[in-house]
Amino acid sequence: MIPAKYYGTIFLYTVIVMTVLSASILSNQSFSKIKTNGSTLSLAIIISLVLAIFLGSRPIGPLFGDTSAYEWTFRQYQTGGKVYVGDENEWLWVKFVAICAQIMDSRTFFILVDLCYFGFTLWACKRLCHNEILVTMLFMMGAFSFFTYGTNGIRNGFACSIVLAAISFLCSPNRKILITAILAFCAINIHNSTLLPISVAIISYLWIKNFRYAYLFWILSIAISLTLGSSVTSIFESLGFGNRSSYFTTYDSQQFSHSGFRWDFLIYSMMPIVLGYYVVIKRGIRDNTYELLLNTYTLANAFWVMVIRANFSNRFAYLSWFMYPIVLAYPLLKLNIWGELQGKRASQIMLAHIAFTWFMETFYW
Repeated sequence: MIPAKYYGTIFLYTVIVMTVLSASILSNQSFSKIKTNGSTLSLAIIISLVLAIFLGSRPIGPLFGDTSAYEWTFRQYQTGGKVYVGDENEWLWVKFVAICAQIMDSRTFFILVDLCYFGFTLWACKRLCHNEILVTMLFMMGAFSFFTYGTNGIRNGFACSIVLAAISFLCSPNRKILITAILAFCAINIHNSTLLPISVAIISYLWIKNFRYAYLFWILSIAISLTLGSSVTSIFESLGFGNRSSYFTTYDSQQFSHSGFRWDFLIYSMMPIVLGYYVVIKRGIRDNTYELLLNTYTLANAFWVMVIRANFSNRFAYLSWFMYPIVLAYPLLKLNIWGELQGKRASQIMLAHIAFTWFMETFYW
């Protein structure tokens, strides 16, 4: 068996190698070539299956955070106990664990959860960027939060991958509202906190359709966070997301390594917003799907900025960060921004994206 301490390294360097190869192929392509590229679905499926099974087969231990707690709960169900995982309102997750406990062992359970995590993410990538599915999926896997939510916060990762699929249907030309609603309902009842990205997606779909307004709200959120400080956190605690308000006050080994106003993570968060500003406002390139994705990300991230000083705000940040890679990838693969230089610019951003994750995992996090 592979020692637990090597799982993150193996996963990261596997994704780095595939990203470098894909970026080298992409770098010489114009936008017209990228737009007409054939589907890479089969390869994306194979890679996703292998990596999902690899992560799901990880050993149980403290290096994978909440995995031990999930296994304990799973074993309680196996022996006939009745244990709620988190908030009992998240009944779909509770039912899912209880059913799995009766028909499989814990290792198979974790593999199944990761297959769902990768599967819903891949489904969303296929729907949103069907011409470059593998590149889009590599953007997703290359995000520095992806591995963590496949091995530690697995319920949150599972639920947010379903949200991503739901948003992909909301973005589709024929707007399949029923499928969106079913997926959103499932996500909320797996992890109540997904009510935030779902709510802002609905707001973006119905009302805030122009990125300028979402962008101004994001700027305002920085000013509010800087001037009002911890009092904003108290307001969010009083509102709560199920029992998720404890995220903002409870110490955990997975919290950010520094407290206070996180300028470093604010800069990280702003990259898709900066790209969006350049594409939508400066260049005037309009695309309904892109603006819905961008507005949803920007609004959800603005709420995190307001509670950025909290000990446990990384989990709140993930409620926007799970969209970060797709908001970066979509305009690079679907919108004519740089013409003949599109592939070169896209590959540079792709490499910078994975380089940031490598830096965080190697020197910083």
